[in-house]
Amino acid sequence: MFFSEDYNGASCPERADIALVTGSAGGIGSAIVAELKRRGMIVIGADRTPAGSGSEDHFLSTDLAEVEADSLITASTDACGTAPHVLVNCAGVSIDAPAETLNRQQLERVLAINLIAPIELSIAAGRRMLEDGYGRIVNITSIHGRAGAIGCLPYDASKAGLDNATRTLAAEWSRRGVLVNAVAPGFVRTAMCTDERLSQPWFTEGYVANGRLPLGRAAQPEEIAKPVAWLSSRENTYVTGQVIYADGGLYSTF
Repeated sequence: MFFSEDYNGASCPERADIALVTGSAGGIGSAIVAELKRRGMIVIGADRTPAGSGSEDHFLSTDLAEVEADSLITASTDACGTAPHVLVNCAGVSIDAPAETLNRQQLERVLAINLIAPIELSIAAGRRMLEDGYGRIVNITSIHGRAGAIGCLPYDASKAGLDNATRTLAAEWSRRGVLVNAVAPGFVRTAMCTDERLSQPWFTEGYVANGRLPLGRAAQPEEIAKPVAWLSSRENTYVTGQVIYADGGLYSTF
């Protein structure tokens, strides 16, 4: 069951692409919503709670750990009368704890939201896109998909899995008009990575001072939203199956 709210009473123009963005209330998610709208898309947000700004054209309140993917795509279609042309899987959670302390419930929740939900939503949305011969799917993964970090086992595993799911779906669907990519952020200033955290020695000395992070700073959410928006757009006609590292050059260094 969904709580649906039309913030702007927006109709959905026939020529505008419809985008569904999960995790739309978060720092990166809300920036993606704003950037897609700036590019002329009608945006449906899905999250547990709305961001409060009402920037989405439509909002679906839902818990991705519990919702059926087909139901969410149907609700999105009902909101605009057209199935989404674009899906951005941005929702994500993390549990920071030593591996030996984790239990099955914790593992299942992280994997359900970060890996199972994006795959199921991609399949449900992809079926409609394949019928239309056009679609764009962008998964928000992480630098954690490429390298492990202490205390982040469930998150790391989920993001690595989503990276490979991205490649597999691209291999299957690209010739049929559905391009699938991922954007993998590094450090981004959000509620999960605040200025206070980024002012601590682990970041200022461990990453900035020694040149491990070439740009020498964390990203703003808008800097992640821009490559996501381009990959989601009709301007992208050839990039597929890629994991784009928006990490300030972190993985260009040892």
